[in-house]
Amino acid sequence: MSEHGTTGGGEASGISRRRVLAAMAVTAGALARPGRAMAEPSSTPQTKFSIRVAAVSFAPPFHDHRTKGVNLEAVREMTAKVAKERPDFICYPEACACIGGGFDKGIETAPELEPFVAEMGKIAREFDTALVLPFLERSQGKVYNSVPIVDRQGKFVLAYHKNYPTIGEMEAGITPGTEAPVGECDGVRVGAAVCFDANFDELAARLEQQRARLVFWPSMYWGGRLLQHWSTRYGFALVAAYGTESSIVDMNGQFLAKRGAETFKVRQKLLPPWAVADIRINRELYHLDKNQNHFPAMQEKFGPDIDIELFEPEGYFLLSSNRPDLPVEQVAAEFGLETLRDYLARSVRIRNERLKAT
Repeated sequence: MSEHGTTGGGEASGISRRRVLAAMAVTAGALARPGRAMAEPSSTPQTKFSIRVAAVSFAPPFHDHRTKGVNLEAVREMTAKVAKERPDFICYPEACACIGGGFDKGIETAPELEPFVAEMGKIAREFDTALVLPFLERSQGKVYNSVPIVDRQGKFVLAYHKNYPTIGEMEAGITPGTEAPVGECDGVRVGAAVCFDANFDELAARLEQQRARLVFWPSMYWGGRLLQHWSTRYGFALVAAYGTESSIVDMNGQFLAKRGAETFKVRQKLLPPWAVADIRINRELYHLDKNQNHFPAMQEKFGPDIDIELFEPEGYFLLSSNRPDLPVEQVAAEFGLETLRDYLARSVRIRNERLKAT
């Protein structure tokens, strides 16, 4: 897919729904070929192979959710349009549900989490998609820049509070969050960060340590190479929802899609204001050290059922499984591969032990 969103993004990501179905068919009975060893199908339940995500450049008009009750009808109408893309996840921009009348007004009228999430759940169930709808959340007398996530059944998964609000936000009354929750949503480990958070790698590291594979990043700016850095270094895909132009960044740091309200073809009314792409999700990030010695045996056993994508200058590689019944963790366990996060954590632990011994 071009960076400006002229297609759905599946082919550019190296995978499409047609290829997913083809892979499932192969797994079902056509895997074995004369003359080469092939791994036997696993009894492990099928894992997520590819997911389809949409990042929408849209903000609903102002509504006083606090005193007049939560009303997400405008979001519902937009979601109905995006749902025609058949996404597994839909993400909207930073605080968009509350700031149609300005940030100060949004803080004044910020609702509590429970009634807001209840209305989100209705939309998610109606359109069979997980939903990420940022808002300003009132809780125990404080207001947070919040990112709630509900799954496609409308069940609450998590709410992330922006850990690093800007100085202007804090002066306006936003309280910083301190947690970085990661939860299971429709078979994928998901987390969130917001806008200015992209400047703070310790937050990305906490998401990585909890094995996040998909991170939503609602924002009020592009993010650019900061997002590419996060994805490449920490091994998760990013969904960036921004009113001007949203984007989707693959685990390898490549942009799969860019599109939003200010994208030229959107302004010409030739394309809708959202970016959409298919992301290969059955993948994990490793360091080359020691792990690379297993490449010949891995290729011999699994052949086209796996992909090894090298980042030679960085010393990393992404291992991907091409079979729905073969979690990448199963391949790693068979060959004793150590993830990048575990390898670096072990390095730090040994370093600290050596320092104590001197």
